[in-house]
Amino acid sequence: MNYTISNFTVKQEHLKSAKRALTELVAAVSENEPKTLYLVFREEGLPTFFALMSFENEAAERRHAQSRYVGQFAKKLLPLCDGKPRFTELAYFAGSRKQWSLDKGGLALAHLLPVAA
Repeated sequence: MNYTISNFTVKQEHLKSAKRALTELVAAVSENEPKTLYLVFREEGLPTFFALMSFENEAAERRHAQSRYVGQFAKKLLPLCDGKPRFTELAYFAGSRKQWSLDKGGLALAHLLPVAA
């Protein structure tokens, strides 16, 4: 399974608007893409965000990228950013635990994180 991580920094004065746009995007992904892993993290004390995402397959990733709500999100977020978001493709290699869950949403990652060969 492959993962993508994006990171971006918003201008401090636009932090509230960026957080609102991210919340709307996560809600839309949850509603429309039940098999998509989409987690957003914020660097402690800074207006820098990281989004970790994984899709069921390439077709699901294309549908996500071409969706109306992702387009609307990009139009809202890009003007708020200090520079362009950076996307990095990742391949899972290894983990310290066989299974763990996230408190919010109750997502068990054991099904999503295979043990690397």
